[in-house]
Amino acid sequence: MITHKLTYSQISAKDLVQSSFERMYFIMEQNYSSISFLAFKNDLKNKQFIGILKDVGNQIQGFTTYAINPFGLGTSKYNILFSGDTIISPTYWGSQELVKGWCKTVGGLIAGKPEKKWYWFLLSKGHRTYMYLPLFFEKYYPALNKSKEADLFPIINKCANAMYGSNWNPDKKVITFDKSHGELKKIHIETTLKKVKSNVHIDFFLQRNPGFENGDELTCMAELNVDNMKRFTKNIVLAGMKNPIHFEND
Repeated sequence: MITHKLTYSQISAKDLVQSSFERMYFIMEQNYSSISFLAFKNDLKNKQFIGILKDVGNQIQGFTTYAINPFGLGTSKYNILFSGDTIISPTYWGSQELVKGWCKTVGGLIAGKPEKKWYWFLLSKGHRTYMYLPLFFEKYYPALNKSKEADLFPIINKCANAMYGSNWNPDKKVITFDKSHGELKKIHIETTLKKVKSNVHIDFFLQRNPGFENGDELTCMAELNVDNMKRFTKNIVLAGMKNPIHFEND
């Protein structure tokens, strides 16, 4: 059980200070192999917001990043929210603060542009990211239970093709890289393989992304609509909608 308190805050990516950036990179290096400092820095330039988790000593212990309509992928009917790097220090695994903070940010974004639909596009390198889908949503893609699977592949295909080009494999529905963009460290791979027998969703993730050990990324999507959210998620998103977030990229 996590007894140490974490606090979530959302900042504009342009307001990230050097010391915070270096701490975030350190956390990435703790959990992934072959992480490029330059690639990590460049990736943050394409994000509008960063959600940061800090401990009682004001030390960053986790973060997630948000890109709105990357590569001009939004349309007159919908916005795309793309989740970039998301990580929590292993000491704090089990904390729900990043989840709660993410929901509040999502609520604020929806309220900031309520006339459009919102779709969450995310890449799952490991099972922890994929598990957000069955935990958060009624329908999503891809899903073990076909009755839960939303018809979102056309939008996924558009997003993945624009963002990853030749690295996108639409038949396998995964992103693969010729050169490493970061693989989970051995301890995390072993955790996934140990849990596969006890969780059908993790088993499904491994079936859909058998190359996860090499850094392959499974493409996933869900509609960010409160009617598509399970109660825990919905309640926090609704609370977040009381504080609209306005953004430039539309």
